Amino acid sequence: MLLPVSQVASLVDSLHLTWIDEVYLNAIPKEDLNNTTSTVMLLQETDSSPAYLANSTFKGLAMGVEIQIFYKVYLAKDFNPLEAEIALMKSFKDAGWLIVSSQHHTTDPDTNQVTKTIYVTKNEMIKGDI
Repeated sequence: MLLPVSQVASLVDSLHLTWIDEVYLNAIPKEDLNNTTSTVMLLQETDSSPAYLANSTFKGLAMGVEIQIFYKVYLAKDFNPLEAEIALMKSFKDAGWLIVSSQHHTTDPDTNQVTKTIYVTKNEMIKGDI
């Protein structure tokens, strides 16, 4: 079983989103922290706890991921971030992820980028004996 952030990264990669320039797992590299010319997505694990409890043990994991989107400062005039986010959340739902929370848009005080945070979760059975 892949780490939750790796599962989300694979899903995002499979969607071929032209509006996402880079996807980072766990941290944004120092050299890209002040990059305002690209739209980046940061994935961080929020949960990886036992699930499907039975017979004094667990049969699966509850996985959670925080998805942070940092939009480039100068977006194309025909690009609608809200429509893109709705399509993204629908794709997660279709792939079996539950949208736990979709936070309001904020502006990063250091870079002036509009940001969005979405929390997703999914319970997955453990395959075979681990």
